[in-house]
Amino acid sequence: MASTLALFAGCAQGTQLDYDDQIHPELGNAYVRELFYRNDLKISAPDPCVIRITDEQSSEYGYYYLYGTTDPDTGFRAYRSKDVTGDWEDVTSRNNFLAFRPEAGHYAYEHGNFWAPEVIWDEESGLYYLFYSGAAEEYGSGTNKTGHRMIGVAVAEEPYGPFRPATTHGLNAARPLFDNDTMVEWCKQNGEQVGRYTEVGGTTHELFNCIDPHPYVAPDGTKYLYFCHEHAFGNTSSDVWGVKMNDWTSPDLSTLTVLTRAGYDTASRDNVPDYERGNLTNEAPWVWQRRTEDGGWRYYLMLSVNGYQDKSYSVVQAVGDSPLGPFRKLQASEGGILLGTDNQRFDHVSGTGHCSFIEAGNELFIVYHEHKARETGGSGERDVAVDRLVWTKNGAGLDVLYCNGPTWSLQPRAADASEYANIAPQAEVKASAGSYPEALTDGMFSVYSDISYVREYETERDATITLSFGDYREIAAVMIYNSKLFEHSFVEIPRIELDYSYEGKTGTAVIEHLAFDWNFYKMDAIAAMRPGGSAVAVFSPLMIKEIRIKVEVPDERPEDIALMDEEGYYIAQEKTAVAEIVVLGK
Repeated sequence: MASTLALFAGCAQGTQLDYDDQIHPELGNAYVRELFYRNDLKISAPDPCVIRITDEQSSEYGYYYLYGTTDPDTGFRAYRSKDVTGDWEDVTSRNNFLAFRPEAGHYAYEHGNFWAPEVIWDEESGLYYLFYSGAAEEYGSGTNKTGHRMIGVAVAEEPYGPFRPATTHGLNAARPLFDNDTMVEWCKQNGEQVGRYTEVGGTTHELFNCIDPHPYVAPDGTKYLYFCHEHAFGNTSSDVWGVKMNDWTSPDLSTLTVLTRAGYDTASRDNVPDYERGNLTNEAPWVWQRRTEDGGWRYYLMLSVNGYQDKSYSVVQAVGDSPLGPFRKLQASEGGILLGTDNQRFDHVSGTGHCSFIEAGNELFIVYHEHKARETGGSGERDVAVDRLVWTKNGAGLDVLYCNGPTWSLQPRAADASEYANIAPQAEVKASAGSYPEALTDGMFSVYSDISYVREYETERDATITLSFGDYREIAAVMIYNSKLFEHSFVEIPRIELDYSYEGKTGTAVIEHLAFDWNFYKMDAIAAMRPGGSAVAVFSPLMIKEIRIKVEVPDERPEDIALMDEEGYYIAQEKTAVAEIVVLGK
């Protein structure tokens, strides 16, 4: 980071501020880790679940723990970090044992398929409960071999394990949470599909397949378990179900409820969502809640659709008024797609799905996996990524979650792990021209083509944006997010002025021609943006009272990012837009 202020030759123009624009292709795109993070896909843990250790008696108190489908043949490993947006330590390698490794006699010991672990701490018992799926049996042969997947429960005194099979309410290593015969009979009585496999010779096995368990505690303390029920054995079609739990090893089957149906917006099959196509998969549930204006609660069910190997694998949100619904999947224009690839348009991310939420200080993050081959898409190799969530109102006035992502760009580090946080929302914001200046500090940068209620500041002529803090604040970086629209994006930020106080003197510091990394943020094949990119200036911490940012509508753009009509003629830019401004300070 810069450490000095150097004067312009003409002092009347202000004081030139030494800064770093964080554009370092020669250094492997290195960046200041004290301020930022980036989803560089370093942890191979598909189906991630993150929890924060809140048990003050635990040696791991204050850590975030990450679990995922890490060792599908033998069990699960655990990772930990003090920063949910930082690097993760492999706890399994440190301890020299897996968080969970079943022994002979376990129902899935021979066939594996250990998938999608989720861990929850039970304050009453002081124990950690691990829910997961594993294959109780395998049928078929060769490429047609498939497992009869069931949900298991294990317990441990520490989040790193070792987790041992639960032994209450008749459970043991050989017995999963749901009894197959009981669940098959429930399906028959309630008109739900049963999985069947017929062996050569005519023997038919009736099977209840379930994966992706998600434990959840409602605001009133009631326990629930959500999971994915696969319609037919060996078939990828699946729905999300939920059940109230007497405790973490005893489901109340009288409350078993189908919450979503693949290809429909409700379990009653009312309408078709505009984003489910082809592979009709509803899986990976995660539930969150929000207070309503009347003091009640509204429940938000996240699920993943379209199949984990597909580029279109996405997290969508459904809304209901009770933990067991009924839920309705929101359409794309309502905010239905929480995390996706914008109708497969993005070339920088693929297969963004299977999420968990985690609160870090006053911020909410979504932790998910995406394809490691992010630019080509369609893969079983998946790594962990993290992005911010915010609450907003959609076009109908409904509170919905909005994700600033998926990103592969620099983003502010989680505030609970950094000296600096985004203080831009605390400033008074004005613009000398243009519309929607309030969008500059609403905490959201625009991502999706289908969403119109997340706005950008836009102007049809050169303008100055002013952020006034009322008093001097220590500031270390400014991020100016470009438009999601190529035709509205700024070429550079021509000038930034910062009114500062330094060693008892006041003045104005200046940054001129702040670059935007077009090589990183423009899609390769088409004239379009990779959303979430910003022009960044990092400088030695400085006491600043006001920031003025000049934006311009260029008369012409450089040839490699020029605007052209359908016939290939150069055209003028009509307006410039800015998606968001972040000021990292304290």
